[in-house]
Amino acid sequence: MRVLLTGAAGYLGSHVHRALLAAGHDVIAIDALLTTVHGPDPVLPEDVSRVDLRDPDALEPLLEDVDVVCHLAAAVPVPQLRDPGRPPPSSGLNPALQQHLPAARRPRDEASTPARGVAETAAGDGHGAGPCVRGSGAGRPDPEAGRRAAERQRRAGERLRFGAEGMRSAALYATHNDAGTATLLAAMEQASVPRLVLGSSVAVYGEGRYRGQHSGPFYPGLRRRNDLDRGMYDHRAPRSGEVLTWEPMLEDAPLRPRSAYAASKVAQEHYALAWVANTGGDAAVLRYHHLYGDPVADGRHVRSAESGVVARFRSELRAGRQLRVFEDGGQVRDFVHVRDAAVATVAAVERPLAGFVPLNIASGRPLTLWEVAATMAKAVDAPSPLVTGQCRITDIRHLVANPERARHALDFTARTLPAQGLADYAARGVGRR
Repeated sequence: MRVLLTGAAGYLGSHVHRALLAAGHDVIAIDALLTTVHGPDPVLPEDVSRVDLRDPDALEPLLEDVDVVCHLAAAVPVPQLRDPGRPPPSSGLNPALQQHLPAARRPRDEASTPARGVAETAAGDGHGAGPCVRGSGAGRPDPEAGRRAAERQRRAGERLRFGAEGMRSAALYATHNDAGTATLLAAMEQASVPRLVLGSSVAVYGEGRYRGQHSGPFYPGLRRRNDLDRGMYDHRAPRSGEVLTWEPMLEDAPLRPRSAYAASKVAQEHYALAWVANTGGDAAVLRYHHLYGDPVADGRHVRSAESGVVARFRSELRAGRQLRVFEDGGQVRDFVHVRDAAVATVAAVERPLAGFVPLNIASGRPLTLWEVAATMAKAVDAPSPLVTGQCRITDIRHLVANPERARHALDFTARTLPAQGLADYAARGVGRR
């Protein structure tokens, strides 16, 4: 088939591009090469064209005689990993609590470091720091300026308690993910392209699905701050207070995004659904779970390959640091190898599905974050992970999806067992194999 592949120079897109070519398809590969995803001065692969999806005039000639569009392009959250030469924060305090301490009582690197991007995740592999409170004028302290600076610092600490990124990149995601998708779908309608494969994310679900012993399914909201401060990390039934048990999510679960990026992926799905309703086209929506694995070995540095807790764990191991895990380490997730995700994507390109069909792309073998960290640490003979007890209100406790619909619709089953795949990934990252 003739396939238009967007995001072809990205982490997953590069693997999908190779897999489509290997399957004999005619691939038109494009990528906007965003610096937020690929870093400064990115290198464009020879067989990929640089195209901004928000430019309808550029899309029009590319869509001629296209059978299916595989849309993987997106601005994604790429954290700033700590400099390997920089030691981890010396204090075991919650980073938000550090913000409330006077500068003299904070750890030296926290008190003297200017503000920088937050690189926290549910794994706890980085900390954000607020600006120092300084006087103004010719050596004379300004009480009012100091008060305003202290208030800004206090509010920054509150934000850290709620989420790592907040809404700082919301406009970026809306501009590229949502506006880009809307422009692409309008051009597809104009060119009468009948099929879409959309790369979405497990993040669209937000918190997972739970059940009480004497109740039906339950979709909880944010956990209470007081509970988290007391180390009560699991969701509880509102009336009885019993601990709720997680269950695998089905594709018809409500979409309740917890981040600006997740909200943009929900918007992409809604645009795709509207496109199906208005054109009669078909859209397979692939909700990828947590991807890991090495990027395509073509000599380029793909920053988006660094995103995700597994990549950050490997970065910490490479730097010789002990892995740190938030909460009690019992958070459950599903990790799928990037090559398996590429296989599922090619299957969606080759197998038309009628209407709007969301599919969970997962391994079906969930692990706790502590198990992930311990597996990777053991693979390189590193110390056992440290459970920090740190937490954020917006962090998701458990999120596991049921991959059965993808197995039936695409004949897809992930081949790489997460335990073995994660160990191999860690070992390669530090030169052990």
